[in-house]
Amino acid sequence: MRIPVKAEYLILFAAVLGYFAIFCTLSILRHRSLNSSYLDLGLEAQTVWNTSQGRFFETSFGNNGEIISALSYHMTPAVLLFSPIYALFPSPITLLVIQTLVLSLGALPIFLISKHVLPGSNLKYAFAVSYLLYPPMEYANIFDFHYVTLATTFLLFAFYFLLKKRWGFFYIFLILSVSTKENLALVSALFGVYLFFIYKERLKGAIISLSSIFYFLAVVYIVFPKLGGGAGALGRYEYLGRNIGEMAFNLVTHPAYMLGVLFMKPKLIYLVHVFASAGFLSLLSPVTLLLAISEFLLNLLSAHNPQWQVKFHYTAAITPFVFISAIYGVARLRNFLSHYKRNITLLYSNVVDIGLALYLISFSLLWNFLHSPSPLYYKFERSNFTPNTETEKAIQSLSKIHTSASVSAMNNLGAHLSNRRYLFRFPMNYLNADYVAVDPYVILKNYDLSQVTPEDWTKLSGNLLKGGKFEMIVSQPRLLLYKKVL
Repeated sequence: MRIPVKAEYLILFAAVLGYFAIFCTLSILRHRSLNSSYLDLGLEAQTVWNTSQGRFFETSFGNNGEIISALSYHMTPAVLLFSPIYALFPSPITLLVIQTLVLSLGALPIFLISKHVLPGSNLKYAFAVSYLLYPPMEYANIFDFHYVTLATTFLLFAFYFLLKKRWGFFYIFLILSVSTKENLALVSALFGVYLFFIYKERLKGAIISLSSIFYFLAVVYIVFPKLGGGAGALGRYEYLGRNIGEMAFNLVTHPAYMLGVLFMKPKLIYLVHVFASAGFLSLLSPVTLLLAISEFLLNLLSAHNPQWQVKFHYTAAITPFVFISAIYGVARLRNFLSHYKRNITLLYSNVVDIGLALYLISFSLLWNFLHSPSPLYYKFERSNFTPNTETEKAIQSLSKIHTSASVSAMNNLGAHLSNRRYLFRFPMNYLNADYVAVDPYVILKNYDLSQVTPEDWTKLSGNLLKGGKFEMIVSQPRLLLYKKVL
């Protein structure tokens, strides 16, 4: 059954709007429930707020709370695009809304790519819905805010415009992708390889690959050290060697060791989660999946455990190629099935498409039910998204602290204090800050990244009150606020 073009986009719009409404609400409720974090929502909001105030890329995330450039640990020029919007709406919620909007719009290029690769098929709806049900993407959406999360949609649009050979838009979205984090330059380089070998666009491919690799090396070996950030996140791979060349040499010359690192049980489980929600259809098109090989290697070889879990933002640049490969995989599967039936009838084609759509949607729904942060999850923790009188009182008290004041705050309070030049993650600089904000509930439960135990707090609070340095000005179930005595 052929659906009119206008109706096609109305159906897609309804799905996108539904996702946006649900996850925008969840993101905001999580924040208002004091479950967002200084790392990384508060940190990113502080950086973009400083930039909107003319202090470009500034953050107080230095080892001792000193002012440093955010570009010293991650190359995210995308901050410049957000600062004008943030100047108009200076709240971390602005970042959460934009992130959800951009991710929800990723269903559009999925729809368009499917329409191009599978002409005449209604499988485009199944792929768009499967994308919106994809747990790794939903987790990245919920887990605070990260610029690299936006690369999911940017890369999807880049691939679509590559398919259509609309080079201007292709370059724009590829550059937008690279602007979200330095490692996206490696994905850009792989786009160049893809252009060179698959599309036979030799000059374009060579220029993109070489310029992307040069950019990545310049950032890691010139910009990061120049700004005092060392080699960025390369420390997560130090066990492999002292630099990229030595790491590559060791991996090539010790393949058994590399395979042992890549295919540890937790990493195999990670790979299952990456591919399962799309019904493992991505594995039918390994060529397009290779566009994400740099991200797979960066995640699987990392000593940083969150990189090989789907509950964070590290799958952001993998997600696009899981679905692009699934679309191409279905195209190959349909061609394979048609090989055994010479006279393909419209009925046969529709039956195949219905079967594939049911398979894909069923797998996506099942995996969302079993392994997602969405309300469909059978163990959905409603309490994580339920503000109450106590959390609202705490937020109201924090909002009264002037932006000129420095604050040392617990991780789960930091995002509510991000619009200031000096913000420290408690207990960093707590005796030098103008205010100290802690959540007694978090101390009791001991789940904050600050890892402050009740025993630690007894000592730290004693230091605060010793000699009359600070006075407690707010005592609430979710907030103890101390102010330095002048």
